[in-house]
Amino acid sequence: MMPETLKVEGKLNVHIFCMTHTVFDGVADKVLLPAIDGDIMILQRRAPLFTCVRSGKMWIYNKGFPPVAFYISEGVAEIRRDICSVLAWGIKADDVNLSQIRAQEEKLREKLLKIHIDIQKKEIQKTIDFLKMLEKSKILISSKQ
Repeated sequence: MMPETLKVEGKLNVHIFCMTHTVFDGVADKVLLPAIDGDIMILQRRAPLFTCVRSGKMWIYNKGFPPVAFYISEGVAEIRRDICSVLAWGIKADDVNLSQIRAQEEKLREKLLKIHIDIQKKEIQKTIDFLKMLEKSKILISSKQ
């Protein structure tokens, strides 16, 4: 269920969720989304679309303001007329904590050695790969608990 937001004429309502909370809930003139088949520019009154997103930068543009970037990981996006909703693991953080990223990666590597189910191993490896991207990009990941 979508959160209630104030409708602004001529704007796109943008919602970014991670697994535990809402990361961004606002409006934009346009959004550049890293879809699985390539980047997609989302404008108001877009035809409905449901797509997978890949790891990368998601840009939110508003006229008269600097663009806002969020690093996101694999996830899904739903676009309906004037609403763009994204569910992904990763979030952008202004304060970089590389030691926290490295600690999370090490903890997941230890967990990976103890697991014998292939699906769980693949999921943990995806998270480790994303942590590596975060480390290179100097951002944080939202904790999955």
